Amino acid sequence: MKSSTTESRKTSLLDVILIILYLVSFSIYVYFLITGTDFYSTSLREQPHHPDYRSLRPAGMIGHAFGVIGSAMMIFMLLYSIRKRIRRLQNLGYLSSWLRVHIYFGIIGPLLIILHSSFKVQGLIAVSFWSMIAVALSGILGRYLYKQIPRTIAGQEIDFKELEQMNQNLAQEIYNKFRIEPKQLESIEASIFPPIRPEKGLIFAFLSMIFNDALKPIRSYRLRKHLIKKLNLSFQEVSQMLITIKRKAMLQRRISMWNAIHQLFHYWHVIHKPFAIIMYIIMLIHILVAVYVGYFWIF
Repeated sequence: MKSSTTESRKTSLLDVILIILYLVSFSIYVYFLITGTDFYSTSLREQPHHPDYRSLRPAGMIGHAFGVIGSAMMIFMLLYSIRKRIRRLQNLGYLSSWLRVHIYFGIIGPLLIILHSSFKVQGLIAVSFWSMIAVALSGILGRYLYKQIPRTIAGQEIDFKELEQMNQNLAQEIYNKFRIEPKQLESIEASIFPPIRPEKGLIFAFLSMIFNDALKPIRSYRLRKHLIKKLNLSFQEVSQMLITIKRKAMLQRRISMWNAIHQLFHYWHVIHKPFAIIMYIIMLIHILVAVYVGYFWIF
């Protein structure tokens, strides 16, 4: 119990730090995006005549800074993969915490690289740029799939048998607290997350999951109103009931989609990795060429 409390405290502290970093980073980004709009919207041919050219161009003091910091963040993203694969580093913080930091770098880094490019890319750099965009977008998709696989706070995947046991325990808890019979509970769960049929294909199952998640707030709102009238309970009582039932419904969906989610996650890796490799190789070439011709930023 003490260990769990310590994990929660560390997680909460990291969440606070990341929230602050996101707010500061996005505020700074929006500032430069707004103040540089006129330069960024200028054609490539006319940019050298713009008053902000010397500072905001890719080789300028500010534009180069975007590239250096953005590239550093993209490189720091690799630390998550290193932490995940090297056994000696397994006690160095929780994997879930490393993932959240990885996501921060994966969002802010590409955004800074976009400013560094001044929204103008061509030649070999364009390949790296669009590979970076593909990596960032597929990363969002990967994060969604990752969340569908139940894990402990330390980031370890929960096995199927343990998941089924958790599902049974929740069903018993709901019956003990609210006297909801299994058939009635199934009906309530289906109104939150309608059953998905993985046998219709992985793409269909994946799109159904996204569709169901998008409609979950509306369905929950309608269900809450229905239960308040039907069970003659207060808003707070029904809200507490739905918190537990939603957990149960999510567990049930994860059980029914167990194989499909793992297959989708496997295919995601197959697509995500090649783009990442291409991006890093060309980025490294770009950095080496820039250093070779004398672009050292402030150094």
